[in-house]
Amino acid sequence: MEPTTYGIVSIVPVIVLIVVALITKRTFESLLIATLLALILGYKGDWFYALIEQIQTVSAENVWVLLVVGLLGGLVGVLEKSRAAMGFTGVLSRFATTKKRSLLAEWLLSVVLFVDDYLNILATGSITKRLNDSHRIHRTMTAYVIGSTSAPVVVLIPLSSWSIYYASLIDTTGIVPEGGSATLVYIQSIPFMFYPMLCLLVLLLVITGVIPLFGPMRKFQKEAEETGVLFPDGKPVGQDDADPFPEEPPAKSRHTAGLWDLVLPIAVLVAATILFDIDVLTGVVVALIFTGILYLARRLMSIAEYVDGVWEGFSTMVSVLALLVIAFMFKSACESLGMDQFIIEKVAPLMGGQLLPFVIFLVATVMTFALAIMLPLVVPLVQAMDANMAVAIAAIFSGSVFGTQLCFYSDNSILIGQATNILPLDHVRTQMPFALCAGVLAAAAYLIYGFAFL
Repeated sequence: MEPTTYGIVSIVPVIVLIVVALITKRTFESLLIATLLALILGYKGDWFYALIEQIQTVSAENVWVLLVVGLLGGLVGVLEKSRAAMGFTGVLSRFATTKKRSLLAEWLLSVVLFVDDYLNILATGSITKRLNDSHRIHRTMTAYVIGSTSAPVVVLIPLSSWSIYYASLIDTTGIVPEGGSATLVYIQSIPFMFYPMLCLLVLLLVITGVIPLFGPMRKFQKEAEETGVLFPDGKPVGQDDADPFPEEPPAKSRHTAGLWDLVLPIAVLVAATILFDIDVLTGVVVALIFTGILYLARRLMSIAEYVDGVWEGFSTMVSVLALLVIAFMFKSACESLGMDQFIIEKVAPLMGGQLLPFVIFLVATVMTFALAIMLPLVVPLVQAMDANMAVAIAAIFSGSVFGTQLCFYSDNSILIGQATNILPLDHVRTQMPFALCAGVLAAAAYLIYGFAFL
């Protein structure tokens, strides 16, 4: 089934998605309605068969992502069941004696876990959210720190899962010289990735109080400080935010988990991921095996308790996996309407002259999930203009990070919502004013570069 291109009609499902989400504040239902609309528009009477086909195709194409998310949830579940995460939080609390220090500790931990954004989000959220709670830091603020550190850091450090993926996209364009390295081309673009750098700067200025809170975040944080209510609408989303692994009387044969019982599994996860070509799936499997052996040898838990911890952690990710599948289906359904091609055709005439970096950044922001389409379009234009390829590539990847932070159904937003027990929509709407500050500055930087050097 190959539907035709539908022009401006192709953006109707996106409009419906945003409107329904704003009305209902329900991410899954909004995505489902918008996906069904896109399939009906594209496939008419065959929409149901297209739906069944997409469920199978999308699940198969993204099985790596789904396994990574589920198994990372399993590892986090084991770490929480052992109470090692609680012990590490206690160590952090010795430094994080104030609200500002607690947020800085969260920021620093997120930077250290640069190797993968999924690992970054889930581990940082698990370790720091209750530390921040003790200082009456609203969960949307905790989510903002994670969201504005994880994606920018993994893009700016070339030894991460994102950078490896982006380098692989660069390799398909044919611009890598014979005997050269796509990774080296990527590294050359890093100094021009204005948005990730400005995003981190704005975040640090917010944490240190140089930039005061404003927008919805200011309202939520004020409420948290005055009343102790830490969640939008007064309660956590999804599972009860009470301790999922309540304290049990320790058996005589059981030891107490210490700091190294968290540090070693995380260190093995990061090291194995790097060792196996930045493959976080291999890394998390190795970490699960190592953690099981470590905890059994240290008599922290029995085999049954270890398996229970993995399953309990995995089960907390079921709603996230469902959201990811429907988000991928929505993306695929919009592609079937030719939305990506429609947007590119409309803006292609502007991709020239001094506006080139600026326009590339804006289009990449809108087309966050279509980088594989954008690169082949942009490369010939840059070559024809004899412009700086590193700047063009940086503008694409900067826009991708910006778009990810503005999109409430992006995989990062969904995971951050899970990690902090808030709705992805609440995370995005509280983060958006600060992301827009960095985005406007980045757009201005690309404009200045264009007029100064092109």
